[in-house]
Amino acid sequence: MSSGLWTAFAMLAFVGITIWVFFIKKKDDFEEQAHLPLDEDDKKEQRKEGSS
Repeated sequence: MSSGLWTAFAMLAFVGITIWVFFIKKKDDFEEQAHLPLDEDDKKEQRKEGSS
């Protein structure tokens, strides 16, 4: 019985996280996070250009 409860809990947690990620979280947040690596590369290039 205990393993069935853990399975049900894990399934509910998975479904809850999936709903939060795809339906509740704002798309703007994802867009901003998607551009973070590119922004970091731009900053590195600006530092190289400024020090030369």
